[in-house]
Amino acid sequence: PAHVRAAFKCVGSPAGLRSAGSPAVQQLLQAALQRPTDSARVPPVPGLRHRPAARGGEAALSRTHRGLHTQRVEIEVSQATCFPDMATRREVAKLRVRCPNCDAGCSVQLEWARMDQHVQQSCDWHSLRCEQCKELILKKDMQRHTSSECRHRKETCDLCSQLVTHSEMETSHRNLQSDVCCPRFSARCPHCSERSTPMDRRGYVAHLSECPERPVECKYSHLGCRAMVRRSDLERHYRESVDSHLELMDSKLKHTAIAQQSPAAAVPQSSVGAAHSAPTAADGREVADVKRRVGSVFEQFKKLQVNVANWAHSTMELEQLADRFGGVSQLRTLLSGLDERTRSVEQLQQQVQQLQQQVQQLQQPRA
Repeated sequence: PAHVRAAFKCVGSPAGLRSAGSPAVQQLLQAALQRPTDSARVPPVPGLRHRPAARGGEAALSRTHRGLHTQRVEIEVSQATCFPDMATRREVAKLRVRCPNCDAGCSVQLEWARMDQHVQQSCDWHSLRCEQCKELILKKDMQRHTSSECRHRKETCDLCSQLVTHSEMETSHRNLQSDVCCPRFSARCPHCSERSTPMDRRGYVAHLSECPERPVECKYSHLGCRAMVRRSDLERHYRESVDSHLELMDSKLKHTAIAQQSPAAAVPQSSVGAAHSAPTAADGREVADVKRRVGSVFEQFKKLQVNVANWAHSTMELEQLADRFGGVSQLRTLLSGLDERTRSVEQLQQQVQQLQQQVQQLQQPRA
């Protein structure tokens, strides 16, 4: 320690002990000068190994300190006298250790100094992050992952030669319902696949406007009807839901009438003057006129709904009749044949009437 070295510099010889201070220090210095030195160790500092710079007073002081049970001596350890223990470091570097990826399956055992190089360069069980999908993949599986498993790997469409990712190829590039569908891709309509033929994106968009199996919303959705039915079942829905549609219309009209009847309710009282707080006679007449018009519109709507329901019922019966006779064209053929037979019957009736007139003329007595 520094204070011991300073003491040695001050004393220099046994004759100088008289000026060395207390008896305890004099005894320590005397022992350091008279006894042979030893390589006693000082307790180490974590991460560093303390070793005396010279085989001198420090070793003697440590040896003498073991014999002093009643004296307490403080030993300083400074940075100048401490250094990394390279010998121990070299010993540790030669130890054989297991690969840190042993739990994943690596069985390599190397010297500790070479393990970092093994993990970074040659360990097949080391996890790497895929640059495309950002998932952790074992090094031995990375090539297979990037070529056939990564959902963000690039693929070339065999129809249009466009380069797209694997996930886009399945979700949008070959999907008729996507706006970026391949222009050369064709498939059946997903709604009526059993009836339709393969079509491209342009044909599919045109087909949607008339597809009988496509779910569409009710035309009274703005009133609150949330039904989604097939286009072929719309008329049945309108016919069977007349009452519910009328109730929705009635509720809508009532809310409209209430909103028109009390427009001041939606305006804060702070922004309305006291002179406008009470309703006037003109407001009452306007409200009555609105109620009358609403009632008239509602009655007309009810009549139209009934007419629409009857028309839908007649149309459905006609469609069922057409289906029974093999389609509309077959029904037209039957109707045309029926018209011809009707005309033939009318001609026969005319001939019968003419014969009856001739018989009556023959039966009259001659003058």
